[in-house]
Amino acid sequence: MNDDDLTILICETLGHMPGWNWWETATPYPVDEVGIHYGDLPADGPDQAIGVSVYDAQDPLHLSWRNVQLRIRGKQRDKRSADKLGSFAFIAMQRLSRVGGISDTSRISFAPLGADGNAREERTENYIIILDNPEVTAS
Repeated sequence: MNDDDLTILICETLGHMPGWNWWETATPYPVDEVGIHYGDLPADGPDQAIGVSVYDAQDPLHLSWRNVQLRIRGKQRDKRSADKLGSFAFIAMQRLSRVGGISDTSRISFAPLGADGNAREERTENYIIILDNPEVTAS
């Protein structure tokens, strides 16, 4: 599984949460929903949003696992909103198994980032994704 496919799979998975939406097109998200985004969070997007990014610069040839970061942004002037969204993201992501080529997931860290320029609290969550890649186990 390549990084693009994995990012989209995670976006789709999060987009199945009630009130959360993933649209691959540039359609504006309704303000009362949590918008799931590939990569960075747009500054002019909905207050409640999650950006999904795959990363791991240590070994680009390692096919069996990837790191994924969720950048979570909460409602404007609501100190608890990003943490609440993080709890729901954890429910969707933790121990995700046998979904579209994912063997297992586990959160490895999370951290508050403080408020952005529009008074929306942000946090990050980092997960390790173990992939179910036939090319890893083939010999």
